[in-house]
Amino acid sequence: MHVLFLAPDTHVYNHGFLRALKALGCKVSAIGMTGSERVSAAARHHLDAYRGCDRLLEVEELKKVAKELATPAFDRIETIDEPLVEPAAALREHFFVPGLPLRTAKLCRDKVAMKAFLRSHDIPCAQSTSVTSSADAIAFAERWGYPLIVKPIAGFGSLSTFRCADRKQLDDAVGKLKPAENHPVAIEEFIEGHEGFFDTMCDAAGVRHEFASHYFPGCLEANTQRWISPQIAVTNRIEQGGYEELRAMNRRVVDALGIRNAATHMEWFFGPKGLKFSEIGARPAGEKIWDMYGVGNEFDVYREWALAILGRPGEQRPSRRYATGSIQIRPSKDGRYQGHRGLPEAFERCGACVYESSVPTPGTLTKSLDRGWLVNTWFRLKHPDYDQLRALMTFLGETVKADAV
Repeated sequence: MHVLFLAPDTHVYNHGFLRALKALGCKVSAIGMTGSERVSAAARHHLDAYRGCDRLLEVEELKKVAKELATPAFDRIETIDEPLVEPAAALREHFFVPGLPLRTAKLCRDKVAMKAFLRSHDIPCAQSTSVTSSADAIAFAERWGYPLIVKPIAGFGSLSTFRCADRKQLDDAVGKLKPAENHPVAIEEFIEGHEGFFDTMCDAAGVRHEFASHYFPGCLEANTQRWISPQIAVTNRIEQGGYEELRAMNRRVVDALGIRNAATHMEWFFGPKGLKFSEIGARPAGEKIWDMYGVGNEFDVYREWALAILGRPGEQRPSRRYATGSIQIRPSKDGRYQGHRGLPEAFERCGACVYESSVPTPGTLTKSLDRGWLVNTWFRLKHPDYDQLRALMTFLGETVKADAV
């Protein structure tokens, strides 16, 4: 089979997906943002052909470049990058390639249309709409009350997302996002409660593999407070009860949207108003989250993804042996690392469970908080008991301090 992969080298994470396709005997062609001379050796090792395209988000340009690679014809067109989900679907339509359809891709990118569609299928979602002016935003607030969330319609994660507790904060958010007729933004009811995400690999019949994860604290709070050491915890209890409602909601969402032979990344909330759907992406989670699934379940998630999108039977089942987690230790300020405190105590207690970590050396430049959970100082752990995993991560967050000047 001939697979076209968009953006093969934006992160080392992408290489696992290329490796899996190549290992299953596929011809792998790719289109990236740079010239071939700048493709990493790791990515090049898995590619049979490559073309650069400096306007990767423009479908007409992609069509021209892809045509140069379409010998033999493409059997699949894939990407793991959120902004490219819709262009990849448009290419499938153009080249008559099976996979996620353009209609579904558009819904997965447009948060307002997505929620409206899923509400019509009785999926519990926050009230939401798109606004093109400050007056529209104020009218929504007067109808549904505060707090509210204001964010880009096709945003990624929690970037440029604002929680507004009153009119002044709403005016500030609208001023920053600048809604207009040709640039609407999303506004929605704020859902109080615990936040997590639910990821799947889907085959032609629907969900094949599923994983449930939790944020501590929620994304917005984590992104606004430097002192917080945010955690992501992947449970190994998903099949032991307590997750039935979440699993059922995910399958209803996947089936309603018609997502097949693809990965999904669904955000959810649970609180006083019960379980609520937040949003879903038709692509794998970022932040090397799938590496955590592989470690915790002792199987090759990338190979299983490739089997699912190629329409082949799965070869492994998740063991659910380990819960896995990721915790980030933020620097005291932006600047350069001066050093770390508490590392000996941290490794004495947690070292046996830490399977991967990054501790920047003194003099290294820090990275801003909006870069995500896998920058600056971080640790990844595994433990057979989910509660013990959480306790170890909390100890790391309380013990390790990163000083910057």
